[in-house]
Formats: sequence, C-alpha cells, structure tokens
Amino acid sequence: MPFRSRWAALLLLLPLTGGAEPGPPALFQNRFFSLSQSNQLLCATSQQAYLPLEQLKAVIEFYEQQHPQLRQQAVAVLTDHKNPEYLEQLADFREDCQNTASPDLCLLEHYWHDHDAALRTLALFYDTKTVIKQSDDYNLPHFTADHVRIFEKAIRKIPPYLRHRISKAKPNDHLQEEIANKPSAMQALILDAFPEDYKTAIWEDHTHPLTLVPGHGFRSKTVAQVFNGQNLIVFTIKAFDKGKDGETYRDIGIQYLVDFRLPIVVHEIAHTIDNFQFWNGNDELYFFYKYKKISNDQETAHIIADARLALWPSKWFEAFEALWEVNEGRYDGNTQEKLAELLAQYILIPERLQQSAPHAYQWLKQQVFNDLEYQGYDSCPQPITQPLSWWQEATARVLSH
Repeated sequence: MPFRSRWAALLLLLPLTGGAEPGPPALFQNRFFSLSQSNQLLCATSQQAYLPLEQLKAVIEFYEQQHPQLRQQAVAVLTDHKNPEYLEQLADFREDCQNTASPDLCLLEHYWHDHDAALRTLALFYDTKTVIKQSDDYNLPHFTADHVRIFEKAIRKIPPYLRHRISKAKPNDHLQEEIANKPSAMQALILDAFPEDYKTAIWEDHTHPLTLVPGHGFRSKTVAQVFNGQNLIVFTIKAFDKGKDGETYRDIGIQYLVDFRLPIVVHEIAHTIDNFQFWNGNDELYFFYKYKKISNDQETAHIIADARLALWPSKWFEAFEALWEVNEGRYDGNTQEKLAELLAQYILIPERLQQSAPHAYQWLKQQVFNDLEYQGYDSCPQPITQPLSWWQEATARVLSH
C-alpha cells in the first residue's frame, strides 16, 4: 500500500480534531506526552524520567478504543520500508505473529526487537504525531529503545502548538517549474536533496509527521541534521550517543552525569520550528529553495545576529560543533545554527540566556513561545557534569584516536 494511502486510511479511522459530537477521541492530542517546563527531564540520566510501560499502555488504549483497525494502520506507517531486506524481514515477522493475540503489535516488537520500544513508538505516534523508525538502508546502525526514550523527553520540551505547526507539509507540485530557469548544476543540487518519497509521504490533510530516522549525517560527521524546509531529522547514531550520560571528553575535560543527547534533539527540533514558524499554510513554498524562515527574515535575522549566546554549563557544543565556530565558549556559526541554538537555550538554559541576550529572550518569549518559560539545567539540584580524573583523562586520550 503506498504511503499516501496509509495516511488516508488513518485519517478515515479517527477524527483529527475534537468536536461536540459523541464518538471516539481524536488522534494527536498531545495530552499524555505533555509539555515539561520544569527541570525534571533535564536533570535525569538515560534511565530516568520517561513514561513507564503502564502509562504507554493507557495512551494506546485511549486512542484505540472502538477502532480495532487503527493499530494495523499505524504499525504499517511505523514500519514502512522499500528496502528488499526489510520487506523480506517484515514478511517473516508477519508469519511469526499471525497466531498471536495482537499480530500488529507483535510485528512492531519484532521490528524493534524490544517490547518497550514498540509500545513507546506507537504511543508517541498516536499522541504527538511523531514517526520514529529505522533507516531504509538496512545496513546502517539501528535505533534502540534507549534512543526512543530520549526522543520522548525531547518532544516533551516542545510546546504542543509548536509540535502541531512543524507537522505542516509544504507544497512542491510546481518545484520543477520554479527552478526551470536556474543553472543546471543548481537544479541538480535541489532535486538531489529533495526526499524521494516526499510527495507520497504527505498526508491527505496536508500535514507530515515529525520523523526521526538513523542516517549518515552530512559528510558522515554531523551528529544530527534537518534539511531546509523539512521536519525529517537524521541522526548519526555513533556520534549522537557520545552525548549519553557517563561519556567522557578529553577535549573539554568533562564527564556527563545526565543525558546530554537531549540538547542535541532539542536543537534539531528547533531547526524544524525555524522552517515552519512563518508559513501560513497557503503560500507556494519549496524545499531547499523558496520559503520564509525565522532565520532568513530580515527583521528577525537582526535579532539573531545581535544576540549573545549564553555559555552552556556543559559546554556540549564544543564537543559536537565545529570548534572554529566557538569563540570564548560561545557558538558563533551561521544564522540558521545560531537561531537553533537560541531556541534550544531558551528551553534548556533560560536563566543564562536571559542575562546574555535579554532582547532575544523577550522576543522568543513573546513571538515564539507564547509567554511560556522554562527551568533550565542551572536549576538542577545535583551537578550535571564533573571534571575528568587523571585516569579518565588518560583513558579518554587513548580512546579518542
């Protein structure tokens, strides 16, 4: 079944918005994975602060009541692949699961090789319209349940109205006409960057779920990336997992005591906010080519340029970003990256950002976050990093080569 047909099938099963008429609850209510403005998720290790299994089951039951076919359609979306190896494997899973109590959940468990990850991805999809799946390249490293849990925490740091906004799908029907007068090399670059399944992955209601997948990243070195105009986030797993609690860094001389993959995911989601903040849903806007963003709007670009980024208490970006773009411990990269950092710092270290860039802080508070404010890492009751011991330093030096 083509992707677009699967979206259509889901849309027919449940209403997308609530109404006064009696009936089943609407999908994508963001009621269970609610916004976390406190420091609870920030001050946690990878083994803490995610929803327990019983709550995940309650989420699934809430959305599936009165709709026995919903799970089948949702699992089809969450396991959709074109790779022959995946198709063969999924066929084997279906055969193994055909006599179980819930063949679709069984298939999803086989797909993840984990009961927790299956329930969590299904619950996140139902409630937040997020698709977490493996890369279609079967040979790439796979996400695990551990990754799904940190994605859950990062999503909960984003206000629900922004989650809804970044699920909008931008039209592309006239892209070929729009770029026809561009140099052939530029046309090739645009078309090469354009996701092959973009048209078929757009829902019938002109939305597209926030989608998280493993990948190579730019030049296989980028920890995570979002393409211009998109809400698809690609993670280079080996680099991404360097931010997990317990990891040590010789170059910045610290060990993480909490899970610092969270700032990475929040930073990447901030790119999707940048991509979709100003779109009114009607204009002809194009991936990688022509649309208005926070970071390329003339007025907001001045605010971004004038803002002085706060110092991260973890100095995490010195480990993950290009060092030549870090000055005095502050990231000073291009406008798009700086905007993503400002958004992330508003969520993660607001106390410091308010001091270092008060004008940008107030602009973010009023224009992007609708007066919502957060507690940041500075409010954690226990240290979130610690200096390396001489033994850790020596070990990290050897392991870094």
